[in-house]
Amino acid sequence: MKKIIYQQFGGTDVLEMVEAPMPEGEIIVQVKAVSVNPLDWKLWQGEMTLMGGKKFPKSIGIDFSGIVMKGGAGFKEGDAVFGLAPIFKGGAMAEFVGVKAGDIALKPAGISFEEAASLPVAGGAALQIVEDLLNIKPGMEVLINGAGGGIGPFAIQLAKQKGAVVTAVVGASGVEMAKELGSDVVVDYRKGDVMGKKFDAVVDLAGKMGYAAGKKVLKKGGVFVNTSPGVKDILWSFVSGSYKVLLLKPTASGLKGLAERGLKVVIGKRYAWEDFRKGYEEVKKGGIVGKAVFVI
Repeated sequence: MKKIIYQQFGGTDVLEMVEAPMPEGEIIVQVKAVSVNPLDWKLWQGEMTLMGGKKFPKSIGIDFSGIVMKGGAGFKEGDAVFGLAPIFKGGAMAEFVGVKAGDIALKPAGISFEEAASLPVAGGAALQIVEDLLNIKPGMEVLINGAGGGIGPFAIQLAKQKGAVVTAVVGASGVEMAKELGSDVVVDYRKGDVMGKKFDAVVDLAGKMGYAAGKKVLKKGGVFVNTSPGVKDILWSFVSGSYKVLLLKPTASGLKGLAERGLKVVIGKRYAWEDFRKGYEEVKKGGIVGKAVFVI
């Protein structure tokens, strides 16, 4: 089978498509689509060696969808599924992937393989933010900064399902999307700002606001969420009641929960997986609304 790997850290030039043996695993899935996540390039650029290690060759691709080729543990051959390869090891950017039963769930019948592949990491992150980190209640005023990316559309919908009043900060290309998904207020960051208002929660998906700016728009007792934390941020979150960080913890129950939420999946770009370098380079530049997906 064909698979995308890298044998040294670097830019997209280190990625290569190779012939590889069929994977082992409790369940074997023929991959139909793979979603792009910032963690992908953080790994191959060598920014995550503490978690990902330094042993080569390494695989890429985390969340995927496909068809079960070898079943087990309640899944049978022919089942359409979606799920996650190991977060820091990857392996989904391949024609086949081996996974545990707890890492996949049945694909909702009403969505495509591309949409299903977009759910696990970004949707799971949004679910974790809304339910675990913020425990959003009806009437809470929530600011989502950088709401036009992969996590933002899910965060808007989940927060609205909880009854929150949502202000979404996006680029010009994300304004209509944020409105359509139910945001109460939409701010184009090039034309306005939110510094004159106070919120119960601030979610910084763009990674550019920072806690110093964020706490200026927090109400007393409010919470700021950093979604791309470093080691110092993680340590600080242990001692600060108003500062929390996102450490993705995907679970099988979380996947099933996402499948049942009826979330609209926003896909801004689709690529043939043979165009993996082009796809990753374009997504890294930013500007794509929602998720980008490789179709295999």
